[in-house]
Amino acid sequence: MRISVTEQGKIFAMACRYLLVVVLVCVGAVSAVEVHRPRGVPLSKRQFYEENRPFTCLDGSGTIQFDRVNDDYCDCKDGSDEPGTAACPNGSFHCTNAGFHPAFIPSSRINDGICDCCDTTDEYNSGATCQNTCRDLGRKERESLRELAEVAKEGFKLKEQLIHEAKKGLEEKQSKVAELQFNKKATEDKVEALRVVKEAAEQPEKEAKDRHLKAWEEQQAVIQAEKDKAKIAEAFLRLDLDADGLVSAVELQSHTELDPDSDGMFTEAEAQGVLGGVETVDTGAFETVWSNIKEKYVSEPQPDIPAPEDPQTPEDTREPPPESDSEQYPDDDIPEEYEDDDQDEEEDDEEADDEDEKVPPTVRPTETAEEDEQAMPPYEADTQSLIDVAQKARDEFDEAERALRAVDDQIKGLEKEISLDFGPSFEFAYLYGQCYDLTTSESWGSWSGPEDSVYSLMKYDHGTGCWQGPNRSTTVKLTCGKETVVMSTSEPSRCEYLMEFTTPAVCQEPPSSDSHIHDHTEL
Repeated sequence: MRISVTEQGKIFAMACRYLLVVVLVCVGAVSAVEVHRPRGVPLSKRQFYEENRPFTCLDGSGTIQFDRVNDDYCDCKDGSDEPGTAACPNGSFHCTNAGFHPAFIPSSRINDGICDCCDTTDEYNSGATCQNTCRDLGRKERESLRELAEVAKEGFKLKEQLIHEAKKGLEEKQSKVAELQFNKKATEDKVEALRVVKEAAEQPEKEAKDRHLKAWEEQQAVIQAEKDKAKIAEAFLRLDLDADGLVSAVELQSHTELDPDSDGMFTEAEAQGVLGGVETVDTGAFETVWSNIKEKYVSEPQPDIPAPEDPQTPEDTREPPPESDSEQYPDDDIPEEYEDDDQDEEEDDEEADDEDEKVPPTVRPTETAEEDEQAMPPYEADTQSLIDVAQKARDEFDEAERALRAVDDQIKGLEKEISLDFGPSFEFAYLYGQCYDLTTSESWGSWSGPEDSVYSLMKYDHGTGCWQGPNRSTTVKLTCGKETVVMSTSEPSRCEYLMEFTTPAVCQEPPSSDSHIHDHTEL
């Protein structure tokens, strides 16, 4: 196949046009990456710095010719005309930092001999020897981010497992509550039925015990009345000194403890007053007098005779002689005859101690007899049988009531655990009841993270008070991790503590690999 010269020219012209288009596209791509702009200006503000037009200060304070931008003289109040020099004290310089993060530094740091930008662009005219470390920093950061992404990925898998287990546990707790509620109804019915049985058994028991008590009290009243009569008769005989069958005021004066005013002078007139205003009383009238004097009366009058003082003689102040002669000799110099005596005495003491142990304690028959008389006698067989039946009913009722309280406690505990805020997916439920080596008296307050990450901070407050300071409080900062570990603790402010805590419960689902396609770094 032959092609004419004309056709060859057309093909060559068409190829040139295609080649020109490809070249223009490539040049356009390069220019899109390497956008020309004044030194220190970020790409986001490039549109405000056009070479062929006057420059207007970014705060609108004035307009200047473009050739006065970066002329090392501050014309704008906001310093926006000197983004690449240190002329303006309030200016800022943009570090492009290709391969790492762009950054802004104060314009005062430009050409100060210290490399602040990792791409060295801030020291363009200082003579400082700087190395571009942006790519190394970017590489290290990417490695760190990859490690963090791997941790987040594994942590999120653990979180999903925790959520699955927590939801399963939640369903089990809810089922358990429903089961306990059902059993509670049956237990309540049982308690009520046993209450009826108990009350029915206690009624005849009470009546039988009341009858027994009443009979015993009546018996005690008869015994006491006989004792009172015996005491009255005995007191009358003791007061009737001349045995004429009458107690006179003179005879009553022998008992000074009956003196009404206790002034030590029991006069005859006062004695007559005690007898009811008469000089003598017989046994019948004495019963009325006895009711007034029985609290003070003493059967054997004992005159108050002061004990003679026995002054201490000088002989009494002497030291007592030694208890044994063995103290007159040292331990090694005790004569043999004294050693034998001591051994005999020790043996006698031991025998005496043994005898004392064998002797029973002294018993006062009179007091024991009185106590036996005052003690209520055992219940009769019929009454005891009623008591046993009622006691059995009480025991069964108490046991059922304890079982009901136990069910109530279980329900309340489970309902409280279910109602707690363990995160939107219950992912923090596994921490409930666990201790991670933090001893504190503060109580759980609330989740206190920012609005977009509420569950990243835990607040414990209302702790013990500091001396002349606030109550202690602790903030727990939660970060993603494969393990649940306390990383560090600190005290940023007085009595306010900060704990760094890693847990898979806060790990978020890592972004898909497609999302990285749209990420870019300013070059």
